Amino acid sequence: MSALPIASVTAVVCPAWCNVTQGTHLRELRWEGRALHWSDVRTGEGWEIRHATATDADGHRVDTEPQVYVTTDGGLTLAGAEALALTLLATYEEATG
Repeated sequence: MSALPIASVTAVVCPAWCNVTQGTHLRELRWEGRALHWSDVRTGEGWEIRHATATDADGHRVDTEPQVYVTTDGGLTLAGAEALALTLLATYEEATG
């Protein structure tokens, strides 16, 4: 793999919820031509959720729609499922906002 010919960029515009460092974004731009923004992980009883989106250096979305990732350890209690559902909705709203 070789670096992409990207103009000299010193910073990437991030969504307010992004927890990725500028250094990581700059390396991503150099090698992939895009920056991947990840949210903090939200966790509950047996599950976790986070979301991501890809942008150019100016913060304009590229490649794909935002993605939501849900991981579970198996079955959930009813209370755990309710918490997951509410958190999934909040994550969706953050990712599309």
